[in-house]
Amino acid sequence: MFYDIYGLSRKRDAATIERFLQHFCYRDQVEPLVDQWLQVWVKGTGFLDEVERPLTTVDEIVTYAIQHPTHCFVWYQQLALRGDIKSVILKFTYDGQIVFGISLAEAQANGTDNFAWALQIEATIRQLTETHKHYIAVEYPPADDEQEFDTDVVMWQQIRDELSRLNRNSAS
Repeated sequence: MFYDIYGLSRKRDAATIERFLQHFCYRDQVEPLVDQWLQVWVKGTGFLDEVERPLTTVDEIVTYAIQHPTHCFVWYQQLALRGDIKSVILKFTYDGQIVFGISLAEAQANGTDNFAWALQIEATIRQLTETHKHYIAVEYPPADDEQEFDTDVVMWQQIRDELSRLNRNSAS
């Protein structure tokens, strides 16, 4: 299982994306992108077949995202990552924002839970990308827009509250 740490930012720009990637990736090893494709959704219409194309650089992704702020697509990076993170996620939303995400194992090899580390990553994402909303999920995809992100924040907070309540009761 994996923790997915997400932050929603209005900073859908090259400088913010690059700052995020520099922090969580060995940036000089990310490119050229291999076997990766841009697949775009437009709200209410589904995939835009005419946009589907191979990618070779992160700049291609960022340029498209800036030029098409209402197009939704996601990019996962699982190579050249710093530390023991599983993947870096960039989800470009329908409403011109971006979800910055990190996935990491729920537990270390010795069984120690990584939730404290997930909280540290959440704080780092907030600082690097100026997110205005954030949450930690378990194996859950990033939202398509702010409205969906808000729903996810509430749902995952309720889950955390319930788990905390159950843990307190079992400790008693």
